Amino acid sequence: MGKISSLKLHYIIVLFGTGVILIAFFVAICFSKKEKPFYFNYIFLFIILGLLLSANTIKSNSTAWLFNKKISIYIEQLLLLLQSLVLGLFFLEILKISKFVKKVKLLLFLSVLLQSILIINVRLTNTEIRPAIIPNLFFLALCFLYIRDLMTNKPTLVLVKSSAFWIVMGIFYSSSIGFPVNSLISFFPRDQHIFNLRLQIFSIANMAVIVLYLFIIKSYLCLKHPQNF
Repeated sequence: MGKISSLKLHYIIVLFGTGVILIAFFVAICFSKKEKPFYFNYIFLFIILGLLLSANTIKSNSTAWLFNKKISIYIEQLLLLLQSLVLGLFFLEILKISKFVKKVKLLLFLSVLLQSILIINVRLTNTEIRPAIIPNLFFLALCFLYIRDLMTNKPTLVLVKSSAFWIVMGIFYSSSIGFPVNSLISFFPRDQHIFNLRLQIFSIANMAVIVLYLFIIKSYLCLKHPQNF
């Protein structure tokens, strides 16, 4: 009974998250003709990749999935890698005139490289390490660099009206939750008796990602105040 309840809860969170991403997509479409910073192109791609991730998850949990289960895992890891790259480019764009730009480039390169290596290693060795821990950790560092740059160069910025600030805070929140949650997975054995616990832990990470998309929606609403990109 506990396993069935956990499955239902996990699936409900996925469906709810998909709904939030769809709202973010429609909000992005509504603001498509609005003048906005270039980094919103990366955010729009992030939203599209999020929809594809949700569709892949829903499909893999459906009895209609006719292919090998591993295929959905490969697709998921590829989409997560692309999302990491897109968010890395977002940070590179908002910090392109910062003194930290070289550090951002290095962190982006290392993040994509290490995540790719870990994905390949996990697939070959069938280990329980979550490749997502790599971008989670690096994004925390990038958020720190953004705050450092913000405190030294933009003291007059109205943060509650800043699109970039809301996106970065969403990434920070998602990564600060996702890193410890994804790190814990490797310590849980593949045992059916704790399967529901694993699902509940994954649900925590998924809820943190939902908050990120809510912050992205807020960032689009900030476009009503173009002086505070």
